[in-house]
Amino acid sequence: MKIFKLLLTVVAVSLLGLTNMAYAKGVVITKENFIHADSVRAYLKELAKTDNKVNIITPMRELTNADTQDVIRMNEDTLYERVILDVKGGATVSSKKYAGFQNILVLDPNHSQIASITGKGTIKLDESMLTVGHHAYIIVRTGLLRNLPKKEMMKKAHEAQDNISITYHSSEPYVPSVNYDFSTMDKVKYKILKDFALKPQKDVVKNGAGTMKDRNPDAARVVIAIGWGILSKDFACYSSFTGKGDRQAITFKKPDLKYGEKGFFSFTIYNQDGYIATINYAINSDNMVPNKDGSYTVNFLASGEPVKGLKNVVRTPRGKFWTGVMRAYSPKNPDETFKHIDAITGKMTKEFMK
Repeated sequence: MKIFKLLLTVVAVSLLGLTNMAYAKGVVITKENFIHADSVRAYLKELAKTDNKVNIITPMRELTNADTQDVIRMNEDTLYERVILDVKGGATVSSKKYAGFQNILVLDPNHSQIASITGKGTIKLDESMLTVGHHAYIIVRTGLLRNLPKKEMMKKAHEAQDNISITYHSSEPYVPSVNYDFSTMDKVKYKILKDFALKPQKDVVKNGAGTMKDRNPDAARVVIAIGWGILSKDFACYSSFTGKGDRQAITFKKPDLKYGEKGFFSFTIYNQDGYIATINYAINSDNMVPNKDGSYTVNFLASGEPVKGLKNVVRTPRGKFWTGVMRAYSPKNPDETFKHIDAITGKMTKEFMK
């Protein structure tokens, strides 16, 4: 139960980027319209960066840290870039060849995953593919070549970001189909997470992402309440854990991913509210040193705790309850990968919460 109760603390802080924006009173947000309302929120928040202009790509050039995080449960796995793309009359988004991981995710105003590709390719879009409207939300995740010196690593990642291109035939402003009263959102989000805490659903992340047609509606509400913009199971698997204590460790066999296609896994540490709270808060499999038998041991040490020769160290908040997420990108068999990483994080929570 502890692993689910932590979700109830999220709501008070999850709308930080929203509460500073002024909205006229509108439609009250309910459980039934929550997904669309939260998607409208995400669209408007992104458009605020471009003076409400569509078809403008906004790349993040640095990895996220405690000072630059702007949404809950951000990570150090990839660099991000986003664009609200008007697909009326046809549009495309394309990526070029890159030696690292790069994924393009296309969502619509109902958080329905319209399309996604990993690696070089082009996605063709038009308004018939969306469940509502004609503006798509594009998220590009660009991984890092972590074996390179930092300056060169970042340069190549930035080049890969700049190689993302779009075409379009329309630049009409995005106008939400519903004018919501966003002051009513936090109450609904709290209720969704509270119900989930009291009656946890099995495989909620696995079943809650994807197309509007294929996903489970109740699971989708939970997943979107926890983190808008999540990838579907065919592209990434996610599993959460909780912990306390200043020195913890876990040994495990690596998940079966498409490593030859730049698949990787990671651990990211957050405070109890789901926000980055430490330096060196994440570790990526590309940087991990395996054990002699091919397994991996990751050490979770509180900030300031001496390393004492340990490898694969990630930092946790000292003297506090903390949370985390294990992510696995490009799974060969998503169901098996979810089962594998859930077993790892389940063991972690059991041991780390003693």
